[in-house]
Amino acid sequence: MIRFLLILSLATSGLMGCASINSVSMTSVPAKRTKEIRAERSKLIFLGFNFDNDFVNEMTEDLKAQCPNGQVQGILTKDETILYFLFFVYSRRVVATGYCNTQQVTRAGI
Repeated sequence: MIRFLLILSLATSGLMGCASINSVSMTSVPAKRTKEIRAERSKLIFLGFNFDNDFVNEMTEDLKAQCPNGQVQGILTKDETILYFLFFVYSRRVVATGYCNTQQVTRAGI
């Protein structure tokens, strides 16, 4: 019975996942925070073979598209790794949140 429980626990431990944060970075947060915006990208990786990180390049355009008439400020990025099935398959996920601030343009003398 104990042998069976030991084998069962070892077999199921390889099927469980694990998540970790690789890095976090933040730009200066503005005092005025009008609209929060968010972009997220992920990539599934098999056997640890990851040849590029191009999947995150579109995030900049996503953030700009959510703030067409303003300026993106106070960006917080998180780079996460999520391990899946027997650690042969894992996912890299990058999440960026920030604030879209529209600045009112005032004309002096008019």
